[in-house]
Amino acid sequence: MKDNNLYQKSELLPCSEVDPINLGINFYTLFKFTFLPSILLMFLYHSLTKLIANKNYILRYDQMTRFYRRDYYEAKLLNQADFNLLIIDIDHFKTVNDTYGHEVGDEVIRGVTKRINNCIRKNDIAIRWGGEEFMLSFPKMNNEQLTIKAQQICDSIALYPISDIDISVSIGGISATSIHFNDAYKAADQALYHSKNNGRNQVTII
Repeated sequence: MKDNNLYQKSELLPCSEVDPINLGINFYTLFKFTFLPSILLMFLYHSLTKLIANKNYILRYDQMTRFYRRDYYEAKLLNQADFNLLIIDIDHFKTVNDTYGHEVGDEVIRGVTKRINNCIRKNDIAIRWGGEEFMLSFPKMNNEQLTIKAQQICDSIALYPISDIDISVSIGGISATSIHFNDAYKAADQALYHSKNNGRNQVTII
């Protein structure tokens, strides 16, 4: 051996007349004790990360509509003071369920929320507030802009059928500053009932 070896070690080897002494690297053993545990750890880490992400998603979002869950987002609304809120309710939804069944009712909900999503911006907040009731919160809007947006949503849903059924929504809303969420919600809810009692498929903004 020469002096320029990258690795060099001197040892006394025992004499043996039966078996030869083999020096080398067993690649199977190397894989078994190094690479295989690393791959398993990486797989476990990836699976655990995905599981946590899915759990967080389920806690935040409604699985049918992909809107925020009420029990997740309501606490954030309670900490706000300025509101541009819309409450949207599907007209005659109970009749849809009773006539066509709950599976069709679910299709109607998905169709309505898809059209709502097509009308709002990425930073607008959409919440599934109840079974067929939704709340939208818009940053930086005035009363006129909120009215235009609400009418756009109302018209887009009534424009053509969902699952071969003519569907419409009633909308109530409020644009106000320096107000508690509970008061803003009550006002928007009263506006919603005004839309319903006045013939449905319409918008009322306070």
